[in-house]
Amino acid sequence: MTQTFKQSYYFLRQNILKLLGFTLLMGALLVLIAELLMPFFIDPLDTSQTISLETIEPFAQMLNIIVKPIYTGALIILIVSLAKTEAKTMLNCIFAGILRWPFMLVANIMTSFLIFIGFLAFILPGIWLFTRLFLVPYLVMIDNQSPLTALINSFKYTKDYSLTILSDIVILIVILIFIVLILSLMQLLLPVLLLVLLLLFQTMAHVIYYRHYEILMEKYKTK
Repeated sequence: MTQTFKQSYYFLRQNILKLLGFTLLMGALLVLIAELLMPFFIDPLDTSQTISLETIEPFAQMLNIIVKPIYTGALIILIVSLAKTEAKTMLNCIFAGILRWPFMLVANIMTSFLIFIGFLAFILPGIWLFTRLFLVPYLVMIDNQSPLTALINSFKYTKDYSLTILSDIVILIVILIFIVLILSLMQLLLPVLLLVLLLLFQTMAHVIYYRHYEILMEKYKTK
């Protein structure tokens, strides 16, 4: 297990209640937004209309566009505030995510498109692009860079760093798979428990990204 992974784990353990509280708050907001938007996609008075993947796909895409950039941006600000022991509330973090939503949305579209193209080219280029672009949302949220500048700088800062970040993510994925297998064998893998595990996995991943962001920023600021 790498040193950065251990540091990220200790950080998550120390701040688990606040991070999970944030996730639950964002989940409640997601439910509220879903309730407000659902009538635009599914007519509640039309009893003949069945809910299927086809009917909810545009709705899911709309939620992804609205919520994901805000959630990611707010989570980044929360992690930064916890790392620096700043007294920022969850609502402050969400407000910061809302303010940077257009930039995070563009950054998300750009990075997702490039990584998707990479995965089409026999998977490995997609993994490589992921390891070179993971800094983009952190540069957008923390350093207030434009999406294009963040993309260029992410490539610059992560040169010769792909295996370093990839090793931590592989460790995290292996741990998640191992836990899921154990719970499955014990017949304890309930949907709610699986959701909690996935949320913890996502939060831990962002903590790891931030730790590597700190390392790379320190490296380039001292040059």
